[in-house]
Amino acid sequence: MDQSLAEKSYQYIRDQLSRGEMTPGERLVNRSLAAKIGVSVIPVREAIHRLASEGLVEHVPGAGAFVRKPTRQSLDNLYVLRDALESCAAAEAARYISVSELHALDELLERFKQTAAEIRQNNKPHSTKRQLNRWLDDETDFHELLVEASRNEVLAKVIRDNLAIVNVFEAQRSDPGLLTYEVAAETCQSKSQLIDALRDRDADLARKLMSDSIQRGRHVVLDFLSQKGRAN
Repeated sequence: MDQSLAEKSYQYIRDQLSRGEMTPGERLVNRSLAAKIGVSVIPVREAIHRLASEGLVEHVPGAGAFVRKPTRQSLDNLYVLRDALESCAAAEAARYISVSELHALDELLERFKQTAAEIRQNNKPHSTKRQLNRWLDDETDFHELLVEASRNEVLAKVIRDNLAIVNVFEAQRSDPGLLTYEVAAETCQSKSQLIDALRDRDADLARKLMSDSIQRGRHVVLDFLSQKGRAN
């Protein structure tokens, strides 16, 4: 099988999952996906197996493959792992981050502030789907840049290989109610403090601030899902 077709299928399905186009519990139909992607069912099947190994898809005997439904425990476990990995990356980044990387983080912070200001002007007390997608894209860029700045290739690989970590946020793209103005404003303040710690080369403070930020996100997401009856 042409591995490029399997990769193309993987990236397509992965992107659909990331953007909430495929919702938890939805069945993945090989033939339908193959037609949309423009490939045969073989690379689609390979892509689904790969996603299952990453914990994003669940195989149910006799029924097929489904988008995994998050449980409170599974999400909690992911946050524990994310805290351990990214807090370490933040501490390492405080030692090695460059001036240009700090500038890039400052630019992302301005984007976060702009989105937060837009959310405050909404008729509803939370983001729109477009605002949430932009916010989460910027979150991904922020954390990827921070990991890159750690100059630790082993750590970076472990984080990249655990793609489900990113999906703690991405899986919620379909519900903009997750991102309120209060959450956005608090996140902006937290990121500003983290960038200051990185600029001051304070590794211990950077580690603590990243850990605190991840734990706040943990409580926000788990409480939101519990209120919606989506995690138990």
